Amino acid sequence: MSERPARRTVSLPAAPENSGFDELNLARLALVSGQKTVPANQQRWQKQILTPDGRPVVITCTVPDGLVVPHGLDNDFMVGLVNLCFEAGLPDGPFSVTAYALLKASGFPDTAQYYRALEESVLRLNKASYTIDEGWFQRGSHQWTTQSFAQVSYLSYTKSRNGVRGTSVVTVQLAPPVMESLRAGYIKPLDLEFYRNLSQPLVRALYRQLDALHFDDSTADGLAREVSAPLMGWASRLGLMTDRPDNVVRTLKPAHEELRAKGYVDSVEITGRGKDKEVRYVFGPAPEGEHPELAALLQARGVKKGVALRLSTVFPDRVEAAVRHFDSYVRVTSIRNPGGLLVTMIQRPEDFMEPARTQSEHARPTRRAAGSRTPETAEPAPPEDGRAASLQGQELLDWTLRQLGVIGVIKHFPVADRAALGEAVLSGKLDGREVVRTFRRALAGGLPTILEAVTDLRLHF
Repeated sequence: MSERPARRTVSLPAAPENSGFDELNLARLALVSGQKTVPANQQRWQKQILTPDGRPVVITCTVPDGLVVPHGLDNDFMVGLVNLCFEAGLPDGPFSVTAYALLKASGFPDTAQYYRALEESVLRLNKASYTIDEGWFQRGSHQWTTQSFAQVSYLSYTKSRNGVRGTSVVTVQLAPPVMESLRAGYIKPLDLEFYRNLSQPLVRALYRQLDALHFDDSTADGLAREVSAPLMGWASRLGLMTDRPDNVVRTLKPAHEELRAKGYVDSVEITGRGKDKEVRYVFGPAPEGEHPELAALLQARGVKKGVALRLSTVFPDRVEAAVRHFDSYVRVTSIRNPGGLLVTMIQRPEDFMEPARTQSEHARPTRRAAGSRTPETAEPAPPEDGRAASLQGQELLDWTLRQLGVIGVIKHFPVADRAALGEAVLSGKLDGREVVRTFRRALAGGLPTILEAVTDLRLHF
């Protein structure tokens, strides 16, 4: 009798359909070797790759005795865990799914062979330790950081006498930096139907790597037309454990042919001799996305095509509301980078929640910094709700700094003033909500008024 999944352990449908997500750091860094198998004594590797802005990054992976480094199907199980984590609502702690749900989310059939593979894979993902030297991008601070973690930081699972079964409960927690990235929206769409239909782990790993590089915010429309790399560096990036260029060419040939046949790449060129060989991929037609009408709304307001495709696929339920908020916002506020503002509104809608005033705030005149140009009739506030009214301490400070960054005034604060502002908000001496209101009003007066407001604010530190 075939096993049925215990659905009540999952808060939302277990397996994504055709559209999924990928965390951009994981996709670009390729922490799991694309090889189907690795040597039985392979307990460590180290590789050097380049960030999108061209800086070298050293990545080290180690596993304890008795295990080998993550490889092959581990990539697919990690993709499944990321998407199930989204379906669980990006929880603060561990989340639980059935083994059946994880198998389906990873694109595998319901067989004993793949349940054994699942158990081996989640153990490797939990036990493998990574150190990434200034190569993990933090969206909030826009910095390349050094991180050390296991991709699965907590693991618990049940199994019967015969091993893991479909009804076995698997409880995991993804690494803190991974969760921070997911919550910050440092993600891209992943065509799960296309991904799962690729024949081998190496083809899927290559596609995942290329797709992460295809979405490139530095280009005019947010989509790279091609990707080039030294062949041996590319092999290292994919986790191919060989130092022979001819072996790399031979290993990658079936993957190249499959991606060409499916139209994902128009061409693959390998040029040069020996270890100086270069590989060049030219992408096929630009993806259309599942919601072209939503992408068009974003492009019409200054968002690059690639970014619009990504956001309309990942956050389709946020786009129309964000566009309405954006249109109201720009009617009353001058914005230098409207496309960037709209992207932020979609990725972090909580940053655009109007701090609701308490009864006492409504009852008394609003305190404002001297020199701010407050009109007799207040301009309409950006369309936001009252979530920020309940923020306190560090959360309120984080919200305040993000808001001042979004409206473009934080750059006018010297470093010492930013620290003093943080202390004042944390201590309750200043209300971050009122600080944000003051600088929104100051925007209407231009730079002189903003600088006056900064000077006046110092009197309250």
